Amino acid sequence: MQVRIEDVSPVEKKMFVEIPWEAVSAKLGNAYRELGKSAALKGFRKGKVPRPVLEQVYGPRVNADVAYELVRESFYKAAEEHNLAAVAEPRVEEAMSIKKGQPFSFAAIIEIRGEVVPQDYTGLAIERRKLVVAETAVDDALAALRREHTELRPIEGRDVTAPGDIIGLSVVGTIGEHQINQPQFAVDLDDPEREPLPGLAKLLTGLPIDTKDKQIELEIPDDFKDEQVRGRKANLTLTILEARAKDVPALDDEFAKDTGKADTLDGLRAALRKDLEDRETAGIDREAREAVLRELIKKNQIPVAGSLVDRAVEMQYQRLRQMLGMKPERGTAGMTPEMKEKMRPSGADEVRGQLVLEAIADKENISVTDEELTAHIETTAKQRNTAPAKLRAEWQKDGRIDNITYSLRQDKVLKYLVEHATVTEVEKLTEQGTPLPGGFTPSGVEPGHETHSHTHGQPGHVHGPDCEH
Repeated sequence: MQVRIEDVSPVEKKMFVEIPWEAVSAKLGNAYRELGKSAALKGFRKGKVPRPVLEQVYGPRVNADVAYELVRESFYKAAEEHNLAAVAEPRVEEAMSIKKGQPFSFAAIIEIRGEVVPQDYTGLAIERRKLVVAETAVDDALAALRREHTELRPIEGRDVTAPGDIIGLSVVGTIGEHQINQPQFAVDLDDPEREPLPGLAKLLTGLPIDTKDKQIELEIPDDFKDEQVRGRKANLTLTILEARAKDVPALDDEFAKDTGKADTLDGLRAALRKDLEDRETAGIDREAREAVLRELIKKNQIPVAGSLVDRAVEMQYQRLRQMLGMKPERGTAGMTPEMKEKMRPSGADEVRGQLVLEAIADKENISVTDEELTAHIETTAKQRNTAPAKLRAEWQKDGRIDNITYSLRQDKVLKYLVEHATVTEVEKLTEQGTPLPGGFTPSGVEPGHETHSHTHGQPGHVHGPDCEH
């Protein structure tokens, strides 16, 4: 087999291949032998059809199948011999028909990952929000915790509803042109922010607990949060199904002990503040990683193969469907051409980010240790309330360990970039970063992971958008 490779672009090469007739003839012989085992033609016993007859009936199909196999086999061999980091199947541009006694030749475009030399990745200018947790946020967290520990009890000593009660209702009627039929829902008379309609809680306060078929009218304000009913009149008939009083715990040391978070109220407030600060710090760290990635991509607008961009667009589309609660689908059949084209720039940047991060990891010798992988597995197992050994076994069975390790490595690179960035602390970010795509962080492979279709080390495989790791 004779192979000649020419450069077309930084991410494309053109391969010219000539395969001698002897190799082509051997392939054809194998194909016809296999076909002869199952071919059933009138006048011949199964498996006894002469090859000339098979060639007459099936020749074009067999030639096409053999040509396809020759292209694939020569592609893999050439990619290995010439060390091509191919990222997709070859795109055949020129191919001769198979003719007896003549070599088979073809020319194909091969998309490659291309050489990635990361530029200007230290000293990236980013903003970082200052850690600020207002005392009111601690108050809100304490109030939420208090609500969690509030018990509902039957109402005793009165026969009318009162502020703080939880009322179970059935409602029928209309709101403007909308028909309403709610056989059962609850209203907290002490939570006007979440009442279904403005003023409803007030109308329900002081009613007999055994109220049935009470008719009410409400004018919905023009600025109500639900635009479907704002500015309309509600004509409703209500029946109280159940009413319960809230037993709200006192804010004292006993309450703190009951939560299991502290022994004193002051200690509980301190614990809640720490939780809030930890959560806020995690958000600030995520924003910083998003910012360095955004700046890194700006400074490294490397060319990327179109097939990798296509795969990145497909993954973005699948993530969008998942975010919207839609069922997953194969490929991008549900996308319009306009939508695909609109998503291509962000898809290309996603590929760039992954490839440049991988190149930085190689250059800076950033890797994931066994201890770090084990720690990640243990943390995830704890969150899932399962045994670490069981989770590791599941990931190994599903082929996820390499993918998890890759994501952990990229996350380490992002942290490295933040540590070596030029950081300006601000109260509020000037520019919000694009959320990190699934392939950039360990969480990106959880759950809904799909394993890649290429084997490591084979042509067609590249770490990045085509394999999600």
